[in-house]
Amino acid sequence: MSRRASWRTALLALAVISLGNGASGAGGGLIETAHAHALPGSVLTFEQQPQHTLHLTLQFPREDLLIAAPELAALGEQAPGQPLPQPLTDQLGDYLRHHLALSANHTPLTLQLVGARLESTYQPQLGDYVLVITKWNVKTEKPEPDSLLLKYDAVMHEVRNHRADVYWQTPDGDTRPLAGFGFFHSSHGVRLDLRKARQAPVKQE
Repeated sequence: MSRRASWRTALLALAVISLGNGASGAGGGLIETAHAHALPGSVLTFEQQPQHTLHLTLQFPREDLLIAAPELAALGEQAPGQPLPQPLTDQLGDYLRHHLALSANHTPLTLQLVGARLESTYQPQLGDYVLVITKWNVKTEKPEPDSLLLKYDAVMHEVRNHRADVYWQTPDGDTRPLAGFGFFHSSHGVRLDLRKARQAPVKQE
């Protein structure tokens, strides 16, 4: 383990232990300290697929997930770059389904988890950390829906400075921003304007 990552791993372990002991109130200072770091937030990227389907890629730091969901502690023992065991993939999917929902015209959409993996990454200002990356298929009634309502509060329901950024990926591989929000804007849902995202940006003269 590199020295860059050792401080965060130690802090994460202490936070998980404190959660297990029910730290709260005046005794919750350790948890607040664990939330003070500035790891990236969640990134949700949608792209159109054939047959009334959208593809969603969702990623977030493993370190923050383990603070928010200690029941997924087994993820901390998995090596990045290797397939996750199916029982652990199922457990991760169950957690995310409680914190991720999509609807169109007031009709809930079906989300199917089709893949999950861990990926090591590094940023100079943050050091080494691990991303949890999940892939989903979203079935829609329209071949190309104009808009969706997204409800999402994974990780941020406990790590309150965690944010989510949402993007649309074009067939050419370009990404266009759809939304960005934090915990206090997540409960009512966030409207995603897919029709606007599909349109090519107007070129400046």
